[in-house]
Amino acid sequence: MLDDNGVITLGQDGVISKWTRNASNQNHWQWAKLLDAGKEESICFTYSRDRLAVAFPRFGVKVWLWIKGTWQPQRSILRQNVTCIKFVEDGEALLGGTSDGVLWYCQVPNGTLRAYAFLKAKMHAHYFSLTHLTADIIYATDDTWTSALVSQVGARAHLVGIQGMDRKGKIEQVYAINGDTTSDTKQSPPAVFVNGGRSVVFHNRESSCLVWNKGKGEILSGLDHGDNEQAQAVAGFDRSSHSYIVTGTAQGLLSWWNSPPDQ
Repeated sequence: MLDDNGVITLGQDGVISKWTRNASNQNHWQWAKLLDAGKEESICFTYSRDRLAVAFPRFGVKVWLWIKGTWQPQRSILRQNVTCIKFVEDGEALLGGTSDGVLWYCQVPNGTLRAYAFLKAKMHAHYFSLTHLTADIIYATDDTWTSALVSQVGARAHLVGIQGMDRKGKIEQVYAINGDTTSDTKQSPPAVFVNGGRSVVFHNRESSCLVWNKGKGEILSGLDHGDNEQAQAVAGFDRSSHSYIVTGTAQGLLSWWNSPPDQ
């Protein structure tokens, strides 16, 4: 949420909830229901100030806007097999990815869906081996987003640049290790930008997450979590001139790392 003062969650029952800290007791969280997205099986959601969107693989994307004190449904985006969505352009548009490798863009609430890129890698149609779009978008100085990271099954990620007046997507870099194939069903945490957008964290290699040079596609270092520890979540954090990486494993290990230099 805005200013990191709360958490928005999507439950398996389709309920979107808000959790906020109690002002007098920072260890106590208050729950409030925002809306019921429906009983259809959903896979992900995204939130931006006064708008919410939920992706349903068999139906499409439902969108709500906060208008006059209530969450009001808008025109849905009827694109099936959507596996990841994110608001861009200050919430005025959605960027999404599908299980068949399409990266798309659509203004909300009344825009036209446009395909930005077609990724050739084959996708697997089960929920834990689908295309993922990371939460990080690189912005230019005029607040227009310029690049997105798209993670795929088979331990492969793409840096997609959006260029030109027609805003067509171009694959600028691929992050993969020789020997990894798109027929592989193993799942890594979605790729994320770190170090001010100059590096990428992606791929579990045994017990390590790999840090890549964004532009060159070269491995800079590995984050070794120890035996039998597999990272499930990764995030980047920048403060002043310092950049950090936070990782969490299935066994409950939370680690804080200094980002390696990008050269």
